[in-house]
Amino acid sequence: MQFVSNSSPLIFLAKLNFLELLAKDQILIPSGVHKELLAKESAEKDRLIRFFNKKNITILKSEYCKIISKSLGKGEIEVINLAVDHGIPHVLMDDKRARSFAKIQDLQPHGILWIVLRAYRNKGITKAQARDLIYGLPSVGFRIDQEFLFQVLKKLD
Repeated sequence: MQFVSNSSPLIFLAKLNFLELLAKDQILIPSGVHKELLAKESAEKDRLIRFFNKKNITILKSEYCKIISKSLGKGEIEVINLAVDHGIPHVLMDDKRARSFAKIQDLQPHGILWIVLRAYRNKGITKAQARDLIYGLPSVGFRIDQEFLFQVLKKLD
C-alpha cells in the first residue's frame, strides 16, 4: 500500500524496533515531518535514519498548505495536504482530531494499532508478537484507553 505518514506511528514503531512492519509499503513523508523526527536526539533516531534510507521511503516537500486548521499541528496539515495533492487515500496518523479531519478530506487514516493488526493478519508477525507490541505501546508513551486496548486485543483472536 501507499501511505503518507505523520510522525507518531513512525516514532512508536521505532521505539518498539518494529519499523519493518512498513517494509512492503510505499511511504511518503512530508519534509516537515522528516525534519521533526530528526530534530531531537533520541534512542530511536538511528532507527529512523536507517528507515529513511530505504527504497520504499520518499521525503517530499509540501509546496503549500491549502488546508489550514488551528486545531492541527503543522505535520498533520502537511500529511493531509500531501495526501490530497498526490491522490493518496491512506494516511498514517494517531491523533484523534487529525484523523477526523483527514476523514473530512475523504482520506482513510490508519494508526499504529491498525499497522500491528494488519501485520498479524498478513502473517508478518505472530499473535504473540502482536500482543507484545500492543502491550508495549503504553510503556513507550502511547496513550490508549484501556477498554479500547482490550477491544483491539480481542481482534487477535
